[in-house]
Amino acid sequence: MKKSNTTKNNSKNQHLGTHVIAEFFGCNKTLENAERVSEYIKAAVIQCGATILHEKFHKFSPQGLTGYLLLAESHASIHTWPEHNYAAVDIFTCGTTINPHTAIEYLKEKLCTNDVEIKTILRGDVYKTTEQNTKAHTAYSESTSLPSTRTRPSVS
Repeated sequence: MKKSNTTKNNSKNQHLGTHVIAEFFGCNKTLENAERVSEYIKAAVIQCGATILHEKFHKFSPQGLTGYLLLAESHASIHTWPEHNYAAVDIFTCGTTINPHTAIEYLKEKLCTNDVEIKTILRGDVYKTTEQNTKAHTAYSESTSLPSTRTRPSVS
């Protein structure tokens, strides 16, 4: 069962990035294999067109994994609870050329589950950020502007 919730919708559909938060329920025993899970998330972000710059994974004892990928386009992370057959995945990509939902679909296949809840947040509404930047720049300019005519103190 796939559930989707877009928490921000811009009618102009121009945003700076897409942030996908996914909860994977009923995953297979693959979650017990930290090396395989780390390979899956790396393959998933590469498949959606992202570029991995750095990676860090930590295996917990007796089970579980947390890891992140620093991407040229932003970041991805995974946290697993094999004892609950559950994984939490977070993928944030900047721009509009990378589709993080492709990575989520790849992970659904590899973790053998269709029970995934997805929240998609369109980050940085371009219209609103441009409007706010204009207001901030105007306010800053007005507070720091010098008078058009200045007088110099007389030197004796």
